[in-house]
Order: sequence, then C-alpha cells, then structure tokens
Amino acid sequence: MTNPNIEYEKLVAEILQGMLEFDGLENLRVEHDVTITGKSGASHQIDVFWEFKAAGTIYRTCVECKRYKSSVKKSHVASFAEVLRDIGNANGIIATTNSFQKSAKLLAKENNIRLVLVNHLIKTIHLSVIPIMSNFVNPKFNFNNASVKRALKSKGLTKFEMNFKYLGDHYLQDSKGNDKVRLNELMNTDTLKPGHNIIDCPDLFLDVDGLGAVQLETIEIDMLQREAQPMESVIESPNSAKAVIEDIVDSNIHYLHDDGEVNTDYNNL
Repeated sequence: MTNPNIEYEKLVAEILQGMLEFDGLENLRVEHDVTITGKSGASHQIDVFWEFKAAGTIYRTCVECKRYKSSVKKSHVASFAEVLRDIGNANGIIATTNSFQKSAKLLAKENNIRLVLVNHLIKTIHLSVIPIMSNFVNPKFNFNNASVKRALKSKGLTKFEMNFKYLGDHYLQDSKGNDKVRLNELMNTDTLKPGHNIIDCPDLFLDVDGLGAVQLETIEIDMLQREAQPMESVIESPNSAKAVIEDIVDSNIHYLHDDGEVNTDYNNL
C-alpha cells in the first residue's frame, strides 16, 4: 500500500527536477529522502535534496514537504530554518498542498526560505450517479365542508359520489376559476418527505365534473422512494499537465506534464 506522504515527496522531487531542466541545469540530479549530517553532528532527514559545486563552493538545496489539510505554521518554518543552519550553505524550500500562515511567511522571508504550493491536477473525474425515483400513491383529497355544501345546494343534490382519476397535469384553480397550479407541481416540492404527507391547499379549488369547483383544504399522499440503477461515467481532461507548482512570493506557476517536462504552459500542446 502506497504512503500518500511519500508519494507527495516524490511528486515534489519530480516537478523540481523538471524545473531545473527547464532552467537549463540538466546535469543536476534531484534526490528523494536523503540523510545529511549537520555541523553539530546531528543527522537530518531531508525529503528532497540536490547540490552542486561552483567556484570551489558547494551549494545545497533542501526541501521540506508538507502534505497538509491545514496551513503550514510558523513553528514548522522555524524548525526547518534550524536544520538549514546546521547543514550550512543550504537553500531551503517548503512545499505544501494547502497554504502558509502569515507568521510563517514572514519568518520564511527572514530566513530566505522559498515557499511553494505543489498539487496534483485533476486528470480524470469518475462520476457515479444514483437516481432516486419517487412514486406517489394513495392520494386523498380533503374538501372544505362549507364549500361542499354550497356546491351540492347549487346542483340540488344531497349527496354526490365521484371517481377521480389522478393525472399529474390536472390543474387546481383559484377562487375565480383561473388555473393556478398543476397537481404534479404541488407534489414535487422539497417539503415532501418519504412516507405520509399532508399538503395544505390554501385558496385552491378542484373542478369536479358534475359538481363544479370545490375548495380543497388538504391533500394527503404517500411518497415511496427507491434507488434506480447507478449511472457511471468518466470525464477525461484533454490537458497534459498533471501537477502544478506555484511560488507564494512571486506567483510564478509551472506545470508538470505526463512526459516529465516542466514549463509554463498548461496544455503543452
């Protein structure tokens, strides 16, 4: 099983190797997980390291990798600065996936430590959508008693029986007989939950064949839900960049591509 922190360190090493080559330093080899003995005699584990010799002087670069969900703190910078002083003639870089606290930035500037953000870029998006199917059953229309009595009286009836076929596109009306809302619009609201529901129907009327418009008080209905077959899809990025490095101070951005090349082009086409 791979260690995400080690994989991140290797990514940082790869993108920094590419940046050195981009700058024309093709003979330098960036190393991962190096142990260096400091002037004090203490051993220091360095996540990413490279060195070269020029005019009789050895120049070292040590990189500390922080795969964090939170910001890098001042204490992290202070600890790394002490390591650099003990190693001697060493430039420092701290790479993280997140951000740096303001105090960490100030201390890094004081100690000439470069701060960078290094992150993977999304190459493939896997989507798995599970549709939730809703089914409405057992509808019951509860009418206003006074409105029912008026409708019966206007038709000279003492009782009335009806068989109403529920159609989702059937309109409910306002008090003036104007179409106001379809039944399926009334049902398909965020307020309805699985199980038994009671829908208030203020100022809504149902036009009943043979009786006319009768005012509703509530509609009772049961909602049943089930999961449909999952729908799977994959979205591939057309771009070749797989990772990005951004300098916190000067905001320079470079991209690492699938072929190992690092440059300032996102697409590298």
